[in-house]
Amino acid sequence: MTRTTTIDRLSATTWIDVAVVVVLSAIAVLGFEPAFGHFSFVTAAFGGLVVGTAAAVLCRLFRLSVPLTVAVALAAYFLFGTPLAMPGSATLGVLPSLDSLSGLVIGAVFGWSDAVTLQAPLEAPPYVAVVPYVAGWLVTLVSVSLAVRWLPRARARGGRGVGRAAVLVAGPLALFVAGILLGTVDAYLAAVRGVAFAAITLLWLAWRRARSAAVEVVADPGLRRRRIVGVGSVVLGAVVVGALAGSALAPPPASRFVLRQEVTPPFDPLDYPSPLAGFRQYTKDLQKTELFTVDGLTSGQVIRLATMDSYDGVVWTLTDPKDSPDASGSFELLGSTIPEPRLFTPGSTSTATIDIQEYSDVWLPTVGYLTKLGFDAYQGTDPSTTVRVNTATGTTAVTSGVKDGLRYSVDATAQKIPSDKALAKVAPARLELPPVTNVPDIVSAKAEEYAGSATTAIQKLRNLERSLKTLGYLSHGRASDPVPSRAGEGADRMTDLFAKSPMVGDQEQYSSAFALMARRLGYPTRVVMGFAPKVVDGKPTTVTGNDVTAWDEVAFDGVGWVPFFPTPTKTDAPKNQTTKPKLEPQPQVRQPPPADPKAQDLLTPVKTKDNERKKSATGFAIPAWAWVVGGIVVIPLVLYFVPLLIVAALKRRRRRRRLTTGPPDRRAAGAWDELADGYDELGLSVPRNATRLQAAAALEAQSGEQNLRVPQGGLATLARDVDAAVFDGSEVSTDRVDAVWRASDAAIGDARSSAGGLRSRLAAFRYRRAAKDGRGKGSRGKKGSA
Repeated sequence: MTRTTTIDRLSATTWIDVAVVVVLSAIAVLGFEPAFGHFSFVTAAFGGLVVGTAAAVLCRLFRLSVPLTVAVALAAYFLFGTPLAMPGSATLGVLPSLDSLSGLVIGAVFGWSDAVTLQAPLEAPPYVAVVPYVAGWLVTLVSVSLAVRWLPRARARGGRGVGRAAVLVAGPLALFVAGILLGTVDAYLAAVRGVAFAAITLLWLAWRRARSAAVEVVADPGLRRRRIVGVGSVVLGAVVVGALAGSALAPPPASRFVLRQEVTPPFDPLDYPSPLAGFRQYTKDLQKTELFTVDGLTSGQVIRLATMDSYDGVVWTLTDPKDSPDASGSFELLGSTIPEPRLFTPGSTSTATIDIQEYSDVWLPTVGYLTKLGFDAYQGTDPSTTVRVNTATGTTAVTSGVKDGLRYSVDATAQKIPSDKALAKVAPARLELPPVTNVPDIVSAKAEEYAGSATTAIQKLRNLERSLKTLGYLSHGRASDPVPSRAGEGADRMTDLFAKSPMVGDQEQYSSAFALMARRLGYPTRVVMGFAPKVVDGKPTTVTGNDVTAWDEVAFDGVGWVPFFPTPTKTDAPKNQTTKPKLEPQPQVRQPPPADPKAQDLLTPVKTKDNERKKSATGFAIPAWAWVVGGIVVIPLVLYFVPLLIVAALKRRRRRRRLTTGPPDRRAAGAWDELADGYDELGLSVPRNATRLQAAAALEAQSGEQNLRVPQGGLATLARDVDAAVFDGSEVSTDRVDAVWRASDAAIGDARSSAGGLRSRLAAFRYRRAAKDGRGKGSRGKKGSA
């Protein structure tokens, strides 16, 4: 005998409900136009509406269960999502690929944050187009499923149709609000769409109410026609008047609330010029400008501004945060209390208050490694909401800008610096710093020459520092300096520094040269820019551009970052010098041939933004197939375990209330209610309006038919014990209550263990409550004895 598949038919009322939900969702999804622009999102958004609606309707017509409906909808989401939302990543234009499948997962999870942080119109990354697609798909899948499964039940029962119909509006309404929040201050037909959405919703709810109340119009055709014309006139007038009034009375765009105006994008330091590249601006243009005042600074203490550990032959800069989560460019939004770095030995502590005057940048001047940061005064945006901290480097940034009027207090801890004798026994730390590239050969030769025959790391580093300070001269390139000095720290400037005589530069060149030589020797080194003002103890210190400085830090295992100051203090550089002073001790190594100096430029080109960032060859990237597998595995697990945990929590709450609430006789009766609900959840029919003995007999009979284990003595024994506790009038002890609860738990446990795995799993998803009128009756009425 051949089995035929039966396809259900939906009523005309249900089809109207589906149409209304889809139309409302379409009106709502048009709100994404300001964010995406030029209707580039229409294919993805309306495609999501069609896919979600089709999955919900077809699964209902073929009588598929809710879990199967979810599975079919997910399959349709990935199958049709490629041509609709990510056609550029499709195979042959329509078939899914690994890139498109991973994009559908990433866009559904992370696309929302990108939609409010990226500049509108949203065109990249490609997965951002998944946002309107998944929004339309999810809203119609849920709302239409309710319309074809849940709403007809109310009509069959003869009531509650209007209330349930109102619930269906929640999905399109949420989509409408999402379009506003993810959009821009320029709305798209806000008045027309709002009035149309409200008018359709009100007409549909009124029609649903008439249907649920079984109101049948039996008037003559003329009266019916006049009613239809009247209702149409009212609706048309409401739409026209509402649209005109909304356009005339709409608030200005500046007062609109959209998330992109409230959410601060992730801080990317590579969007800003390298701090060290602007070194000469401080020494020349801002030499005598009062940048800020520090109260609480002690003699010898330096002010920290920014830390850089990446070099590409042009500038020192911060490492791209995409390359490593521990990169110097990785900043976090932290609270007022800031944790210590992982590689750090705490030393002295200090407290300082800083008043910003003419200083203006994103980098916040700080003292040492911050442990606490608090803003006392500011103008404009609250800096506490835009401050970003890198605890490993001691660098702090304020994305809203550090400017005049900002006043803040810092608590800081200094790095404890051991003596050179102690450091001689310590090896440099093993850290994965970004590689330095495009380093001139002369830097490597000078590193070997200056390090000499030292055997320990600290001795080699001190030799490098001493050599630069002894052989070099300080010049900021001012007109008053004896010898001119070029700016920059690029490869040509490093060649110029070492090849020309005399060696002339300032902290920008000497700190860069020391860092490159130390990195050539294999030591983890970074460059720090800051200020070193002259401090008078007990008095506020005014910092000017002339106080700017730069130094180096080398990481030692178990100690932290030890500072080195390789810049010489001599400024009387001779204009012509044929011989260099001899260093003692100097290793006798063969020198490379002299390098021809390059053509002298006025300034070394300074790269302010790297538009061609390259990922490190050793960087780790999660493959696309892992995203796809993760999405396919994680989503079903969430759909399974979240409802299971919610139902389990409800059951625990139900049991706890019955066991602990009320007098002892009531708690004893709760044991029977718990047993009845347990059997009900296993699929047995618990009789209503029956005594406990009658219910026990019925449950024992059904258990026998379904091969469910019944406790020794049957359920009747438990029913009699509960009736006795409730009706015999004696005082019920705690032991007696515990006994009936143990018997109830044992009976439910026996039934579940014998029901089989599938039936027990289904029972875990069911939640029932004993009816007040059916399961609390005794065997003999109100006064009968058990």
